[in-house]
Amino acid sequence: MAPWLRAASCALLMGFACGAHAAPEAQAQHTLWELHGKHNTVYLLGSVHVLRPADYPLAQPVLDAYARAKALVMEVDLDAVDVGTLQAEMLRGALLGDGQTLESVLGRQRYERARALSQELQIDLADYDRFAPWFVAEMISQRQLAAQGFAAESGVEMFFLGKARHDGKTISGLETVQDQLSLFENMPLAMQSAYLLSSLEEAQQLPAQLDAMVHAWQVGDGSWFTAEIQHEFGQEPGLYDSLITSRNRKWLPKIERLLNADDNYLVIVGTGHLVGHGSVLELLEHDGITATQR
Repeated sequence: MAPWLRAASCALLMGFACGAHAAPEAQAQHTLWELHGKHNTVYLLGSVHVLRPADYPLAQPVLDAYARAKALVMEVDLDAVDVGTLQAEMLRGALLGDGQTLESVLGRQRYERARALSQELQIDLADYDRFAPWFVAEMISQRQLAAQGFAAESGVEMFFLGKARHDGKTISGLETVQDQLSLFENMPLAMQSAYLLSSLEEAQQLPAQLDAMVHAWQVGDGSWFTAEIQHEFGQEPGLYDSLITSRNRKWLPKIERLLNADDNYLVIVGTGHLVGHGSVLELLEHDGITATQR
């Protein structure tokens, strides 16, 4: 999976383990949707988990949604995350078993391909020889994103987390740190290997992809994300289900319960969860709940 997709959709916590311009105010739509309960409004905001300082300020409708919400809901309650503990848990889960190496897991042909691609990025794959392919993919992706000026500290979640802390708003999560880490730790090694190779093969196109991603996100262009996700996951439907749709199905009852409350909520999830087949919006529509894009 290309690093840009992680920035927009997956592996939010990985940014803690290791340009485009802001959209004009006059734009008609954003990656923001409204759901209406009997007594409240639930705002669904598609996130880019890592951004650059130059990608701010956020659009006014997005800021207004936050202002109207009494509580903030994210994929994970980042207010409760201890970075040191997260790093330790992640490293424990990333280490290969006794006698295994990255080369033995990938196999000779895949390893040589991965090593050649890594060398083009000036990365020595031998530095990661004791780690599972999913972890190697994440670490290399974080390096690539950082080289382009992207950081989790500048991402949408961290921006609103800081505001919510300052404003005393309730903060909660749809899943736990362990839920997110288990997505990768339980991934079959063959799928992990494909995951690593696809990330490396997309590396040369990364700068252009990231600029296009930020622009599409700023103007609420869901069709761009849908097309890119179809391209990325077309050969790996199991990976798509594991990282996207199965999580959407688990989140759905929690989001729908928010519509029975009296207070307004701002729910922030990766943009990839709000577009395409099996998206949160599609599942809500199936349940008779209409979402209006703002």
